Amino acid sequence: MSYNHLSIDERSCLQFYYVQGLSVRKISKLLNRSPSTISREIRRNCWQLVRGVFYYYATTAQRKAKRRKRFCHRGTYFNEEVKAYIEQKLASTWSPEQIANTPCNLKLPSASTIYRLIYEKYIVNGNLKYLRRKGKSREQNKPGRKGKRGKSIRKRPKHIYNRKEFGHWEIDPVQPGTGKGNGCFVSMAERKTRYYIVVKVENRTAEAVKNAVIKTLKSFPQGTVKTITTDNGTEFSKWKEIEDELKTKMYFTDPYCAWQKGTNENLNGLLREFYPKGRSLARVSAKTLANNVAKINNRPKKVLNFHTPADLFEQELDKLLHLT
Repeated sequence: MSYNHLSIDERSCLQFYYVQGLSVRKISKLLNRSPSTISREIRRNCWQLVRGVFYYYATTAQRKAKRRKRFCHRGTYFNEEVKAYIEQKLASTWSPEQIANTPCNLKLPSASTIYRLIYEKYIVNGNLKYLRRKGKSREQNKPGRKGKRGKSIRKRPKHIYNRKEFGHWEIDPVQPGTGKGNGCFVSMAERKTRYYIVVKVENRTAEAVKNAVIKTLKSFPQGTVKTITTDNGTEFSKWKEIEDELKTKMYFTDPYCAWQKGTNENLNGLLREFYPKGRSLARVSAKTLANNVAKINNRPKKVLNFHTPADLFEQELDKLLHLT
Protein backbone atom coordinates (compact mmCIF):
# COMPACT_ATOMS: atom_id res chain seq x y z
CA MET A 1 0.00 0.00 0.00
CA SER A 2 1.44 3.37 -0.99
CA TYR A 3 1.37 6.29 1.42
CA ASN A 4 2.03 9.98 0.84
CA HIS A 5 3.25 12.14 3.68
CA LEU A 6 1.48 15.40 4.42
CA SER A 7 2.76 18.24 2.27
CA ILE A 8 3.42 21.79 3.45
CA ASP A 9 0.19 22.89 1.71
CA GLU A 10 -1.84 20.31 3.60
CA ARG A 11 -0.17 21.32 6.86
CA SER A 12 -1.03 24.96 6.16
CA CYS A 13 -4.70 24.03 5.68
CA LEU A 14 -4.54 21.91 8.80
CA GLN A 15 -3.22 24.89 10.76
CA PHE A 16 -6.10 27.06 9.53
CA TYR A 17 -8.76 24.44 10.35
CA TYR A 18 -7.20 23.73 13.75
CA VAL A 19 -7.33 27.42 14.67
CA GLN A 20 -11.00 27.47 13.65
CA GLY A 21 -11.63 24.74 16.21
CA LEU A 22 -12.79 22.07 13.76
CA SER A 23 -12.81 18.46 14.93
CA VAL A 24 -10.26 15.90 13.76
CA ARG A 25 -12.87 14.06 11.68
CA LYS A 26 -14.04 17.27 10.02
CA ILE A 27 -10.45 18.23 9.17
CA SER A 28 -9.74 14.74 7.81
CA LYS A 29 -12.78 14.97 5.55
CA LEU A 30 -11.76 18.39 4.23
CA LEU A 31 -8.19 17.20 3.53
CA ASN A 32 -9.31 13.79 2.22
CA ARG A 33 -7.11 12.09 4.80
CA SER A 34 -7.62 9.41 7.42
CA PRO A 35 -8.68 10.73 10.86
CA SER A 36 -5.79 8.78 12.40
CA THR A 37 -3.34 10.65 10.12
CA ILE A 38 -4.66 14.03 11.28
CA SER A 39 -4.76 12.95 14.92
CA ARG A 40 -1.17 11.67 14.76
CA GLU A 41 0.03 14.82 13.00
CA ILE A 42 -1.50 17.07 15.68
CA ARG A 43 -0.18 14.92 18.52
CA ARG A 44 3.36 14.87 17.12
CA ASN A 45 3.73 18.48 16.08
CA CYS A 46 1.63 20.65 18.42
CA TRP A 47 3.40 23.23 20.55
CA GLN A 48 2.31 24.11 24.07
CA LEU A 49 2.18 27.89 24.34
CA VAL A 50 1.02 28.06 27.93
CA ARG A 51 -0.17 25.40 30.32
CA GLY A 52 -3.08 23.56 28.72
CA VAL A 53 -3.05 25.69 25.53
CA PHE A 54 -1.66 24.04 22.38
CA TYR A 55 -1.02 25.48 18.96
CA TYR A 56 -0.06 24.00 15.60
CA TYR A 57 2.37 25.73 13.21
CA ALA A 58 2.63 24.33 9.67
CA THR A 59 6.23 25.44 9.07
CA THR A 60 7.39 24.03 12.41
CA ALA A 61 5.60 20.74 11.72
CA GLN A 62 7.23 20.49 8.30
CA ARG A 63 10.68 21.12 9.78
CA LYS A 64 10.16 18.49 12.48
CA ALA A 65 8.94 15.95 9.88
CA LYS A 66 12.03 16.48 7.74
CA ARG A 67 14.27 16.09 10.78
CA ARG A 68 12.59 12.82 11.75
CA LYS A 69 12.87 11.50 8.19
CA ARG A 70 16.65 11.82 8.31
CA PHE A 71 16.81 9.17 11.03
CA CYS A 72 14.05 6.80 9.87
CA HIS A 73 16.28 4.39 7.93
CA ARG A 74 18.16 1.45 9.33
CA GLY A 75 21.41 2.22 11.05
CA THR A 76 24.76 0.99 9.83
CA TYR A 77 26.28 -1.27 12.45
CA PHE A 78 29.51 -3.19 11.77
CA ASN A 79 32.94 -3.29 13.38
CA GLU A 80 36.31 -2.50 11.90
CA GLU A 81 37.23 -6.19 11.61
CA VAL A 82 34.21 -6.83 9.35
CA LYS A 83 34.99 -3.72 7.32
CA ALA A 84 38.61 -4.76 6.83
CA TYR A 85 37.56 -8.27 5.79
CA ILE A 86 35.08 -6.99 3.20
CA GLU A 87 37.60 -4.51 1.78
CA GLN A 88 40.25 -7.23 1.57
CA LYS A 89 37.94 -9.52 -0.38
CA LEU A 90 36.82 -6.72 -2.67
CA ALA A 91 40.48 -5.99 -3.44
CA SER A 92 40.84 -9.69 -4.33
CA THR A 93 38.05 -9.24 -6.93
CA TRP A 94 35.39 -11.03 -4.88
CA SER A 95 31.81 -9.92 -5.52
CA PRO A 96 29.59 -8.82 -2.59
CA GLU A 97 27.51 -11.96 -3.12
CA GLN A 98 30.60 -14.17 -2.80
CA ILE A 99 31.69 -12.31 0.33
CA ALA A 100 28.29 -12.58 2.01
CA ASN A 101 27.74 -16.29 1.28
CA THR A 102 31.20 -17.77 1.82
CA PRO A 103 31.48 -19.19 5.38
CA CYS A 104 33.84 -17.38 7.75
CA ASN A 105 34.16 -16.68 11.47
CA LEU A 106 32.69 -13.19 11.17
CA LYS A 107 29.04 -12.13 11.11
CA LEU A 108 28.79 -10.52 7.70
CA PRO A 109 26.00 -8.38 6.24
CA SER A 110 24.02 -9.52 3.20
CA ALA A 111 25.17 -8.88 -0.36
CA SER A 112 22.62 -6.08 -0.85
CA THR A 113 23.83 -4.41 2.36
CA ILE A 114 27.44 -4.59 1.19
CA TYR A 115 26.42 -2.89 -2.06
CA ARG A 116 24.58 -0.22 -0.06
CA LEU A 117 27.61 0.34 2.19
CA ILE A 118 29.81 0.82 -0.88
CA TYR A 119 27.38 3.24 -2.52
CA GLU A 120 27.03 5.21 0.73
CA LYS A 121 30.86 5.35 1.04
CA TYR A 122 31.13 3.39 4.30
CA ILE A 123 33.36 0.81 2.57
CA VAL A 124 36.32 1.46 0.20
CA ASN A 125 35.27 5.10 0.32
CA GLY A 126 32.58 4.39 -2.29
CA ASN A 127 35.09 3.48 -5.01
CA LEU A 128 33.03 1.48 -7.54
CA LYS A 129 36.18 0.22 -9.27
CA TYR A 130 36.32 -2.47 -6.59
CA LEU A 131 33.18 -3.96 -8.15
CA ARG A 132 33.94 -6.11 -11.18
CA ARG A 133 31.14 -4.52 -13.22
CA LYS A 134 31.88 -1.07 -11.78
CA GLY A 135 28.48 -0.81 -10.07
CA LYS A 136 25.24 0.69 -11.25
CA SER A 137 24.46 4.37 -11.58
CA ARG A 138 22.59 5.72 -8.59
CA GLU A 139 21.83 9.19 -9.96
CA GLN A 140 18.76 11.01 -8.75
CA ASN A 141 15.78 10.97 -11.08
CA LYS A 142 16.04 13.74 -13.62
CA PRO A 143 13.26 16.31 -13.69
CA GLY A 144 10.34 15.15 -15.75
CA ARG A 145 11.30 11.45 -15.76
CA LYS A 146 9.39 10.41 -12.69
CA GLY A 147 5.97 8.87 -13.29
CA LYS A 148 3.87 8.60 -16.41
CA ARG A 149 3.80 11.42 -18.92
CA GLY A 150 0.42 10.44 -20.28
CA LYS A 151 -1.92 7.49 -20.55
CA SER A 152 -0.52 4.18 -19.37
CA ILE A 153 -0.34 1.27 -21.80
CA ARG A 154 -2.68 -0.51 -19.40
CA LYS A 155 -5.44 1.83 -20.63
CA ARG A 156 -4.79 0.98 -24.27
CA PRO A 157 -7.71 -0.90 -25.91
CA LYS A 158 -7.23 -4.66 -25.61
CA HIS A 159 -8.02 -5.39 -29.27
CA ILE A 160 -4.73 -3.73 -30.27
CA TYR A 161 -2.80 -6.68 -28.86
CA ASN A 162 -4.10 -9.12 -31.50
CA ARG A 163 -2.54 -7.08 -34.35
CA LYS A 164 -5.59 -7.46 -36.58
CA GLU A 165 -6.23 -3.73 -37.02
CA PHE A 166 -3.98 -1.47 -39.05
CA GLY A 167 -2.77 1.88 -37.72
CA HIS A 168 -1.22 1.16 -34.32
CA TRP A 169 2.40 2.32 -34.04
CA GLU A 170 5.34 1.95 -31.68
CA ILE A 171 8.00 4.65 -31.50
CA ASP A 172 11.47 4.69 -29.97
CA PRO A 173 14.75 6.62 -30.41
CA VAL A 174 17.89 4.85 -31.64
CA GLN A 175 20.89 6.41 -29.96
CA PRO A 176 24.61 6.43 -30.78
CA GLY A 177 27.27 5.48 -28.28
CA THR A 178 28.32 7.78 -25.46
CA GLY A 179 30.38 10.68 -26.76
CA LYS A 180 29.62 9.82 -30.39
CA GLY A 181 27.96 13.08 -31.35
CA ASN A 182 24.42 14.41 -31.32
CA GLY A 183 23.02 12.39 -34.21
CA CYS A 184 19.99 10.26 -33.38
CA PHE A 185 17.33 8.20 -35.18
CA VAL A 186 13.62 8.12 -34.44
CA SER A 187 12.18 4.73 -35.36
CA MET A 188 8.48 4.00 -35.98
CA ALA A 189 6.97 0.54 -36.42
CA GLU A 190 3.42 -0.37 -37.46
CA ARG A 191 2.26 -3.32 -35.38
CA LYS A 192 0.14 -5.25 -37.91
CA THR A 193 2.38 -5.05 -41.00
CA ARG A 194 5.72 -4.67 -39.12
CA TYR A 195 6.47 -1.79 -41.50
CA TYR A 196 9.49 0.16 -40.26
CA ILE A 197 10.29 3.85 -40.67
CA VAL A 198 13.48 5.50 -39.42
CA VAL A 199 14.13 9.24 -39.51
CA LYS A 200 17.38 10.96 -38.64
CA VAL A 201 17.21 13.96 -36.27
CA GLU A 202 19.96 16.34 -35.22
CA ASN A 203 19.52 15.66 -31.52
CA ARG A 204 17.31 13.85 -29.03
CA THR A 205 15.37 16.89 -27.81
CA ALA A 206 11.61 16.76 -27.42
CA GLU A 207 11.15 19.42 -30.12
CA ALA A 208 13.23 17.55 -32.71
CA VAL A 209 11.51 14.23 -32.01
CA LYS A 210 8.06 15.81 -32.09
CA ASN A 211 8.70 17.46 -35.46
CA ALA A 212 10.08 14.25 -36.96
CA VAL A 213 7.12 12.14 -35.82
CA ILE A 214 4.49 14.64 -36.98
CA LYS A 215 6.13 15.32 -40.35
CA THR A 216 6.57 11.61 -41.11
CA LEU A 217 3.23 10.20 -40.01
CA LYS A 218 1.15 13.16 -41.20
CA SER A 219 2.17 12.40 -44.78
CA PHE A 220 0.05 9.23 -44.79
CA PRO A 221 -3.72 9.09 -45.43
CA GLN A 222 -6.15 9.66 -42.60
CA GLY A 223 -6.64 6.52 -40.55
CA THR A 224 -3.02 5.41 -40.84
CA VAL A 225 -2.27 6.47 -37.26
CA LYS A 226 -4.82 5.36 -34.67
CA THR A 227 -2.57 4.98 -31.62
CA ILE A 228 1.09 5.42 -30.72
CA THR A 229 2.91 3.52 -27.98
CA THR A 230 6.24 4.69 -26.62
CA ASP A 231 8.28 4.84 -23.42
CA ASN A 232 8.67 7.53 -20.75
CA GLY A 233 11.78 9.19 -22.16
CA THR A 234 12.06 12.97 -21.96
CA GLU A 235 12.21 13.11 -25.77
CA PHE A 236 8.47 12.38 -25.78
CA SER A 237 7.54 15.12 -23.33
CA LYS A 238 5.63 16.93 -26.12
CA TRP A 239 3.33 13.97 -26.62
CA LYS A 240 0.24 16.14 -26.29
CA GLU A 241 1.20 18.18 -29.35
CA ILE A 242 1.77 14.95 -31.30
CA GLU A 243 -1.68 13.75 -30.29
CA ASP A 244 -3.31 17.00 -31.38
CA GLU A 245 -1.52 17.21 -34.73
CA LEU A 246 -2.04 13.58 -35.72
CA LYS A 247 -5.48 13.30 -34.07
CA THR A 248 -4.39 10.12 -32.33
CA LYS A 249 -3.84 8.77 -28.82
CA MET A 250 -0.46 8.08 -27.23
CA TYR A 251 0.19 5.42 -24.59
CA PHE A 252 3.28 4.94 -22.43
CA THR A 253 4.88 1.66 -21.41
CA ASP A 254 5.72 0.79 -17.82
CA PRO A 255 9.27 1.63 -16.66
CA TYR A 256 11.88 -0.96 -17.71
CA CYS A 257 9.32 -2.90 -19.79
CA ALA A 258 10.75 -2.62 -23.30
CA TRP A 259 8.93 -5.82 -24.26
CA GLN A 260 5.66 -3.85 -24.19
CA LYS A 261 6.73 -2.31 -27.51
CA GLY A 262 8.51 -5.41 -28.74
CA THR A 263 7.85 -4.85 -32.46
CA ASN A 264 9.87 -1.65 -32.45
CA GLU A 265 12.61 -3.11 -30.23
CA ASN A 266 13.00 -6.11 -32.54
CA LEU A 267 13.28 -3.92 -35.63
CA ASN A 268 15.77 -1.64 -33.89
CA GLY A 269 17.87 -4.73 -33.32
CA LEU A 270 17.80 -5.45 -37.06
CA LEU A 271 18.85 -1.86 -37.76
CA ARG A 272 21.90 -2.39 -35.54
CA GLU A 273 23.19 -4.74 -38.25
CA PHE A 274 23.93 -1.60 -40.25
CA TYR A 275 24.64 0.78 -37.35
CA PRO A 276 26.23 -1.10 -34.42
CA LYS A 277 26.12 0.37 -30.94
CA GLY A 278 28.96 2.81 -30.37
CA ARG A 279 28.97 4.10 -33.93
CA SER A 280 28.37 7.79 -34.52
CA LEU A 281 25.06 8.49 -36.27
CA ALA A 282 25.75 12.16 -36.96
CA ARG A 283 27.34 11.54 -40.40
CA VAL A 284 24.83 8.99 -41.68
CA SER A 285 23.18 10.33 -44.83
CA ALA A 286 19.40 10.23 -45.22
CA LYS A 287 19.77 8.33 -48.51
CA THR A 288 21.93 5.58 -47.00
CA LEU A 289 19.58 5.26 -44.06
CA ALA A 290 16.54 4.98 -46.34
CA ASN A 291 18.26 2.24 -48.40
CA ASN A 292 19.10 0.21 -45.31
CA VAL A 293 15.59 0.52 -43.89
CA ALA A 294 14.16 -0.51 -47.28
CA LYS A 295 16.21 -3.72 -47.08
CA ILE A 296 14.53 -4.53 -43.75
CA ASN A 297 11.05 -3.75 -45.09
CA ASN A 298 11.54 -5.89 -48.20
CA ARG A 299 12.59 -9.05 -46.40
CA PRO A 300 9.87 -11.74 -46.20
CA LYS A 301 8.92 -12.51 -42.60
CA LYS A 302 7.77 -15.83 -41.24
CA VAL A 303 5.37 -14.07 -38.86
CA LEU A 304 3.72 -12.51 -41.94
CA ASN A 305 3.49 -15.85 -43.81
CA PHE A 306 6.59 -14.79 -45.73
CA HIS A 307 5.05 -11.61 -47.08
CA THR A 308 7.10 -8.44 -46.87
CA PRO A 309 6.19 -5.53 -44.59
CA ALA A 310 6.46 -3.14 -47.54
CA ASP A 311 3.85 -5.02 -49.59
CA LEU A 312 1.41 -5.36 -46.70
CA PHE A 313 1.80 -1.69 -45.78
CA GLU A 314 1.03 -0.63 -49.36
CA GLN A 315 -2.06 -2.84 -49.37
CA GLU A 316 -3.34 -1.22 -46.19
CA LEU A 317 -2.75 2.26 -47.61
CA ASP A 318 -4.66 1.34 -50.77
CA LYS A 319 -7.63 0.23 -48.63
CA LEU A 320 -7.64 3.58 -46.85
CA LEU A 321 -7.49 5.50 -50.13
CA HIS A 322 -10.43 3.55 -51.53
CA LEU A 323 -12.44 4.23 -48.38
CA THR A 324 -11.90 7.94 -48.75
